[in-house]
Amino acid sequence: MHARWTFLLEVLIAANVATGSPIQGHDQGATNTNIIGGSHSATTTPFWQQYNYCQGKHRHGGRSPASSPVPGDTTQWYQCGDPDEVVFMNKGNKISDNRSPFMKEMATIDGAFAYTMWQGNCDLGELTTFGSEQLQKLGKTLRSTYVDDLGFLPKKMDPGFKISHTYIWRTRESVENLMNGLYPLHTRIPGDILTMHVKPSGIETMISPSSACPKLAELTTAYYSSSAYKATLAPYTALQDKLVKAYNTTGLAGYNTTAALYDSASATYCHGLGLKGNLTSEDIQTAVVPGTSAYHNLFRQNPSAEQVKRLSVGAWLADILTSLSDRSTKLEVYSAHDASLDMFLSVVADPDLPWPPFGSNVIIELWQKTNGQQVVRMFYEGMVVPAHPDLACDFSACPLDTLATFVKKYIPTDFKAECTA
Repeated sequence: MHARWTFLLEVLIAANVATGSPIQGHDQGATNTNIIGGSHSATTTPFWQQYNYCQGKHRHGGRSPASSPVPGDTTQWYQCGDPDEVVFMNKGNKISDNRSPFMKEMATIDGAFAYTMWQGNCDLGELTTFGSEQLQKLGKTLRSTYVDDLGFLPKKMDPGFKISHTYIWRTRESVENLMNGLYPLHTRIPGDILTMHVKPSGIETMISPSSACPKLAELTTAYYSSSAYKATLAPYTALQDKLVKAYNTTGLAGYNTTAALYDSASATYCHGLGLKGNLTSEDIQTAVVPGTSAYHNLFRQNPSAEQVKRLSVGAWLADILTSLSDRSTKLEVYSAHDASLDMFLSVVADPDLPWPPFGSNVIIELWQKTNGQQVVRMFYEGMVVPAHPDLACDFSACPLDTLATFVKKYIPTDFKAECTA
């Protein structure tokens, strides 16, 4: 008996810094997406009658450093400026012979205050050409899996697909490139418009809403000054000293910690732009832990972690659960950030999962068994997500009711009351 596919695909795109080898000789995006495609061929088993929904989450692709240049760092960032950000909206494609974008945007670094920036054509935290290509390749892999292999998604783009991104520019560019890979120009009906939804910055739910939730801001500040946070950094003191020495910032307040230097060091390394001083690739890999601890361990090695999770990701979890029951469209895409994926995974997954790299993704599928039971499969970078120890199921087939009951514990019934308590 062949399976019958009627699921929703929801994709989340994340965004911050990457881990892994530089782009020369290793295409992180292609590697990760190939794993995802391969994971489905062996697990689309016919004893499940109906594929009802698939929700995919991923981080945006490679980007320039998100913070101001480190004083004395002469790295040039000529990695941006291709017109890929408009290929989907304007029905153009830079590699197409017969159509091209009407307009494109490029950062111009000149004028009186250019000395405060790096040389190049990238703004702070801008999606690079490498990042653009990562997301297009991911889109092509999703097409191969969900259109060509499973036949679930239509061959022609459905303008009813639900697409959301955050107010930060690179997440919009990322989802445009993802959709250009999933539904290239020849698969779109002229005149069809795919709407991208974005919340104003003050009420965004895919980013920890500390500005809208004073209690969350209070808990976050308290953690950063806590002994629990300091304990997560203590094993990496020697590495911090090595980073600071490599960037020659020992006496520069604000630039002499791993948290301050990790973003620039890792983004530079992952784009094949070299390593400072005597830093090694292993140093960059290791620096992921202390470099992201302020976010990652806020939801884990923190006495207030459970409350922080409720206030940080609860509103987004409510949206995700609504989609799991609504299923009014086959495809839903969330374009967000590494911290977005991480706070979601902090609720449902094993606490030891690694930090989400450029272009990483979480795929959630909802299946219906022959007995009518709804079950959820969840993948992180192509592997079945190891479930949180308190969640009594396996994500190779987690009953939807079990997952929903567990997740609802992290969704406040009165956000205003809890945020102002």
